[in-house]
Amino acid sequence: MKKNPLLGALPILAKMLGRRLGVQVVIGGSKAQTDGQTIHLPALPVDDAALAVLANGYIDHEAAHLRYTDFAAGKPPGMAGAFSNLLEDIRIEQALGAAYPGSRDNLAALVAVLEAEHPCMPLADAAIDRQVLAGLFALLRARVLGQTALAPAAATLETRLERQLPEGVVTKLLALAFEVRYAASTTEVIALAQRIVAMLKTEAKAPPPSAPTGNGADAASPGSGSGSSSTATGNGNDASPPGAAASSASTGDGAGAGGARHAALRALLAADGGSAPDLGDQARACLNQRAAETPEQVSVTMAENDPPPPLGFAGDPLRDRARAATAALRRRLGVLIQAQHEEVAWCVRQGRRLATARLYRVAMPNPALFARRDRRETPDTAVALLLDRSGSMHDRMALACQAVLATALALDTLPGVVSRVVAFPGSRADRVIPLKDFSERAHRVAGRFCLRAGGGTPLAPALWRVADDLLQQPEPRRLAIVVTDGAPDSVYAVLDLIARCRASGIEVTGLGIATEPALIATLFGPRDGAVIARIEALAPALFRVLEQRLAPAA
Repeated sequence: MKKNPLLGALPILAKMLGRRLGVQVVIGGSKAQTDGQTIHLPALPVDDAALAVLANGYIDHEAAHLRYTDFAAGKPPGMAGAFSNLLEDIRIEQALGAAYPGSRDNLAALVAVLEAEHPCMPLADAAIDRQVLAGLFALLRARVLGQTALAPAAATLETRLERQLPEGVVTKLLALAFEVRYAASTTEVIALAQRIVAMLKTEAKAPPPSAPTGNGADAASPGSGSGSSSTATGNGNDASPPGAAASSASTGDGAGAGGARHAALRALLAADGGSAPDLGDQARACLNQRAAETPEQVSVTMAENDPPPPLGFAGDPLRDRARAATAALRRRLGVLIQAQHEEVAWCVRQGRRLATARLYRVAMPNPALFARRDRRETPDTAVALLLDRSGSMHDRMALACQAVLATALALDTLPGVVSRVVAFPGSRADRVIPLKDFSERAHRVAGRFCLRAGGGTPLAPALWRVADDLLQQPEPRRLAIVVTDGAPDSVYAVLDLIARCRASGIEVTGLGIATEPALIATLFGPRDGAVIARIEALAPALFRVLEQRLAPAA
């Protein structure tokens, strides 16, 4: 099955994922970040499978923090803080996976991409705190969360840590760390991290194994079969089999190695914990790097909603003029839509019911004497009107506002049709002004339609916003009407998005306001646009645009 070119687009996927997880995702800006309430993504390409993995995994990880982390809980300093951060990531991702099983796949895919690009395993001679934190990162993710891409690194780091830390410490460390599976809150995770540090401090106070004193401790005893290498086993009285002494020395056993292991443990406790790997930070860095490398013309920003403007008395005369100007439009659209409530009758040559009014044709060749009735239903329709209020619309703004309000008023009278109206740009280029929601009636919010022109023409971000709004509607038929002068900031981005919308079942038409018809035809096509220079021309022009799109299905 061919992928839906709009539903498969990264901005739509990101917004849908955020809604599913109950968090707000904002697309646009210069970098990925989270402010404690909202997940921000930079402007990104529409189609990039690897980037989608990064974005989806990042959204899941940060959404888990927003849903489950208590940001007010005090983070302890040093290694206790590093352990608590690492363990908290495991806890929240496990909780998110239980609530939303699909997030497990997203996070596992993210880990696989990051591990391929930036392996978590430090160099063998790296500081002990880096080794321990990387080991816990890999072991917990591989064995608790099932992120198998880290399994090889987990096995290697576990073996490495057993050679570098005192005997038994790694076993106790992992036993405590794996208790995160049962932690129910950030506070419990912090307490678990402090227990780990307390255990490490207890182990650090234990004396390292020392070499026995007395004759034969430093020299080989001819009769014992053990020499200096046997001393390295920590028990000069126990003989080693041939070759075992060298092997045990190489793995760090013995009095000297025992001191080195305890020194490593003390160094671990003294570390500041700043080297802890963080999945969110890694994904954020990769997203920001990709965004910086992406050409601006292929990046996508989805506009967010400003607060709706206040209602004012100025909307009353505007509403009255709009109603008067579109009386004909409402009548014509009403007749068009009535077909969904009427039965269609015709005659056929075979059937069960005679059409008595046509019996006179019985003597004629090929008579159609039998009646047949059927109901031709019009699918419910969601319509989004997008009003351009850029600076170039200054002289046309009054006409544009009146035309949009008139259209919304006319659509409100049609059964099975709901509409939403937004204007762009809003307070910023990546914002839109909501004038009417799908659940509102146009005559009640007419005061919002008294707008002034100003700013550029960021049609693409606004159209992404409208497309996302329409995709959330249950109506099977969706239509976007753009009221503009036909001069967007990025023609390429607009044409690409219009093609995606149409391929995904969202019809897009343009209504030009006192502009050149060629400009509207360039953006929307010669059959999907109309141009008006006065309000009286709105009814016939808009009817031509809507006739085929609101007509009953055959």
